[in-house]
Amino acid sequence: MQRLASLPLFLLIITGCSGETLDADCADATARVAQCYGDEVADAFAQTCDATSAAAALDEPCQGTGGDGKSDIFSTPILSPASEQFKYGSIGADMMGIPAAILKAVPLVCPDTLPAGTDPRRQPLAAFGLIYESGHDLPIGFSSRKLPLINMTLTGTTCSQCHTATVRETASGPRTAYFGAPNTRFDVQAFNNYLLGCIQDPARFNATSLDRAFRELGVTGFERLLAFKSEFLRFFTTDLKRKLDSVVADGAWGPGRDDAIGLSAAFLLGDEFLPDAPAPIDYPSVWNQQLRRGHALHWDGAAGTAQERNVLVSIGAGTPRTAVPLESIAAIQSFLDKLPPPAYPFAIDQSQVARGADLFNSLCASCHAQTGSRLFQVVELAEIGTDPNRVDVVSQAGIDKLNSFSGNGWSFDSFQKTGGYLSSPLDGIWLRSPYLHNGSVPTLRDLLKPASQRPTTFFRGNDTYDQTDVGYVSTVPAEGATQFMLYDTRRAGNSNAGHEYGTALSAADQDALVEYLKTL
Repeated sequence: MQRLASLPLFLLIITGCSGETLDADCADATARVAQCYGDEVADAFAQTCDATSAAAALDEPCQGTGGDGKSDIFSTPILSPASEQFKYGSIGADMMGIPAAILKAVPLVCPDTLPAGTDPRRQPLAAFGLIYESGHDLPIGFSSRKLPLINMTLTGTTCSQCHTATVRETASGPRTAYFGAPNTRFDVQAFNNYLLGCIQDPARFNATSLDRAFRELGVTGFERLLAFKSEFLRFFTTDLKRKLDSVVADGAWGPGRDDAIGLSAAFLLGDEFLPDAPAPIDYPSVWNQQLRRGHALHWDGAAGTAQERNVLVSIGAGTPRTAVPLESIAAIQSFLDKLPPPAYPFAIDQSQVARGADLFNSLCASCHAQTGSRLFQVVELAEIGTDPNRVDVVSQAGIDKLNSFSGNGWSFDSFQKTGGYLSSPLDGIWLRSPYLHNGSVPTLRDLLKPASQRPTTFFRGNDTYDQTDVGYVSTVPAEGATQFMLYDTRRAGNSNAGHEYGTALSAADQDALVEYLKTL
């Protein structure tokens, strides 16, 4: 009985025959595993079967069997309450995901390559800007999928990884989390380089070091076999690392950014579609999605519907096209539809707000007010004047190939190439710093300056809030052992030019406009 075509990638590496005689319970349990997963996985299960694992396998049914003894291992539960679904609900990446045991073990296996000052035993992935909650051993933004009968858990990324932010009033103050906000501390490039760099290093990542880490973590049974498959794990991540490395960059993306077009080409379209120029973009806010329904999405307005955008994220994260969990993704979308933009948590000078509203209505409303005539319209590059790379690297051939994609219950047909950037509502604008599509302007006050007067360099990754200029603190290079990323607007894709609206206002009028923007 073969089920290999539907098995997760990392599950396939744990095969082999034990050559041992099983007791009756283990023999029965192994037979059940074979019914669910096939003989190869059953042989691996037999190697570690004991009374506990046999009892669990005999007691637990295959998910979605329908009585035929074959498991639907892609069944995806909907978490409750809705905020849990957003934080930990699956978008499908855990179907072919990395074993949770490996993700937890890597900091113990490669502690010396973690960022300086990181404790490998206490929330180590926070060093990359990921956010842990009490009671969870993995950060917000990781979903988990327990495979029936064999007690192995796979994990994959979710939307909340890039769209949950923290804010501190002062450098010594506590962090407050905001759902739907761009996670400007999460350095996805540094995290991937660390994780894959560790797995690709046989001097560190090997059977001896993994077994030692698993003993400390209490990993037993079937999952323990992973320790002796380090060479296979390395083999299966080689192509992943190659694809990540193939995306053209001019320096590090830094926290809160990635190159979405380059990554889409590398993982979905093929090497021939790889852009020859970098086009890093900031993570956008994703609250108040109901307001955006029926309108173009993405920075350049290239996505036609929320579902197509969401499925693109899902398959880009590694979900099989035939198994996109549409109901789970729809539950996340439903939460975001109703999620309000967070209120500005600090003092607002109410005496300035009315004057600021008048200035907004005269200068900004046509593009950014809910009744604006140009809201959700693409503003051409010649007018907006911001960095062109994000628009220029999208090819019509790439769009055509993307629109040819389909899977069970979905198909693409509304992606389009545009010639500019989308005008959007400014809801929660106080929490969407740094500004412009590439995050090249650190604060709202800087955005109200002519481009020639905006900071040429600044630091990204701090979540201490600058209430005066409205944005995150961007002038501090480090905080203890934490080094912030130096953003250089002279690098390709990083220009802070354009969007020169309101730049001729007096200082007093700028003060009033900024106070009003805090209220949105």
